[in-house]
Amino acid sequence: MSSRAWSKDAGVKDMSSRTWPKLLAAGAAALLLALAAEAAARPGGGHGYSGGGSSGGGFSGGGSNGGGDAGAVVYLLVRLLVEVPQIGVPLVIVALVILYYHHRNDRQRQKEETWDSAPTAAAHVARHGDLGAIRRLDPDFSAVLFADFVYALYARANGARGDARAMEAMAPYVAPETREALLKREPAGVPIRGVVIGSMQVERVTLPTAPDGMIEVEVAFEANYSAQMPGGERGFYVREAWRLQRRADAKSRTPETATTLGCPNCGAPFERSDAGNCRYCGQDVEGGRFDWSVHYVRVRGLESRPPPLTHHAEEVGTDDRTIFMPGIQQAHAALIAEDPSTAPERIDQRVRTIHAELNAGWTALDLRRVRPYVSDSLFNYLQYWIDAYRSQGLRNVLSGTQVLRMVFVKLERDRWYDALTVRVWASGIDYTARLNGEHVSGSTRHPRTYSEYWTLIRAARVRGAPASAANCPNCGAPLDRVNMAGTCEYCGAHLTRGEFDWVLSKIEQDEAYAG
Repeated sequence: MSSRAWSKDAGVKDMSSRTWPKLLAAGAAALLLALAAEAAARPGGGHGYSGGGSSGGGFSGGGSNGGGDAGAVVYLLVRLLVEVPQIGVPLVIVALVILYYHHRNDRQRQKEETWDSAPTAAAHVARHGDLGAIRRLDPDFSAVLFADFVYALYARANGARGDARAMEAMAPYVAPETREALLKREPAGVPIRGVVIGSMQVERVTLPTAPDGMIEVEVAFEANYSAQMPGGERGFYVREAWRLQRRADAKSRTPETATTLGCPNCGAPFERSDAGNCRYCGQDVEGGRFDWSVHYVRVRGLESRPPPLTHHAEEVGTDDRTIFMPGIQQAHAALIAEDPSTAPERIDQRVRTIHAELNAGWTALDLRRVRPYVSDSLFNYLQYWIDAYRSQGLRNVLSGTQVLRMVFVKLERDRWYDALTVRVWASGIDYTARLNGEHVSGSTRHPRTYSEYWTLIRAARVRGAPASAANCPNCGAPLDRVNMAGTCEYCGAHLTRGEFDWVLSKIEQDEAYAG
């Protein structure tokens, strides 16, 4: 599944810097389907999203970045010019026109488009998506736990859109104007369920200079959910941006409490007192005083349609240069010095185990064997697509897959977690078929080579060699009874937040990865 983010059909005037290459790439790819039936539907590759779901450090790149999509467009246009010039030439002309209007209107949009509140005075803007900068103010901050929190908050807030009382209970985490906007968002007044985040990208981090100032984080989502409409249930696909705030002197919560959305001060279920504070502890807990609060949301695109499971595209990005974190070799060497089991050959073994189990479970439309090896959010994301395949009578077959090589590209460490990103090159047969065996698309004979960026997380306190791939790392029982919550049913130990070993939390396609 190479990432091909959906875009809402829009006029040239409304095309964003990401929309125009996606539309062109989609059009060119559709024309090329007659020339090449190459499937692109691996787990974590998109189905309309960029990258896999994530937990921990797991952020999917919210749509391929402009450079990646532009490269795909150029590649497809060149093929069309050579192989089908009668189509390629007009398409190039259209592309040039779109580029002209895009750049003209983008300059105007930059002048007009602002967020709803003024930026923090004398603020420092961290580099693109650099959550690690927050640790300068809060040493306990963890990008892993922040992702877990935001995923839980996004699902809970959207689930409350059809219930004013449920939305009121979100007051410590969602500003009044934002709660009102979410309640009015279409489809309004109906139950929302099945919220699945396809990608989440941190777009900007702003740090204040004053100790009582506000940290601001801007996050972009691609997600889907179901709405119970009068005529029946409908699925919706949304791209939106959120801005979250938290006081600079607030402290991060522990892993055990990070996703508990009660009172952020005392932990009790939030109920408002007559004075407007928490009924139990008496504190004013709104506005980001104790934890992150959403004070702005903006929809970038909303669409109702079924998941596109038979859309295919050429593999792109496999030969792109690898993006390394500065100092990755030194950082990894320091980790090896602390724990020799993190040597390249041991991590390589773990990656190969996860790769084999993931592809086998994906092909069988049964993720039970995958459950011990992936984070909670990534599992939920993968399960959504398995259900979508089943509902359409399809399955994506991956056979003979093997990891060719891998390199370490990034290592982030905090008080709670280590997050290690590796670029993996692999190859295998990849095609889509109906459940009765009828071939739909992709080659059943010719392997395709691809690369992806995988992020694995492990609790910072964990040391030692990985446990047997077939046994629970806590009690040694077979891994055949790990439930959907990620818990071993033999001993009750939770396994999928990296408590015992590395687990896969994020899959990003090479053309979308930004470091």
